[in-house]
Amino acid sequence: MLPDFLHRFFWDHPVKQIDEDTHSFFIIERLLELGNDEAIHWVLRHYTDSDIINVVKDSRSLSRKTANFWKNYFRLNKEEITCLQTSSQKIELHYWQG
Repeated sequence: MLPDFLHRFFWDHPVKQIDEDTHSFFIIERLLELGNDEAIHWVLRHYTDSDIINVVKDSRSLSRKTANFWKNYFRLNKEEITCLQTSSQKIELHYWQG
């Protein structure tokens, strides 16, 4: 079960059903994107660098800003990070473009 101070980051899910091990990808992804300093420190203490790096590399939901921060933090190559690839980015179409 997640610590109480993390519950606010999972407002859209029943927190009691989130398992730290089973749902590690989801937890790491959500906290890297939305977490405050305390939440990030919890992630860094609770999960291995390898776990976090896998999320950074494989997530399609991280923002470019978040992905770039963690790319630099872990000294990863841009090409390794799915959400930084053009084909993975959300492309906004304006109503006049179709």
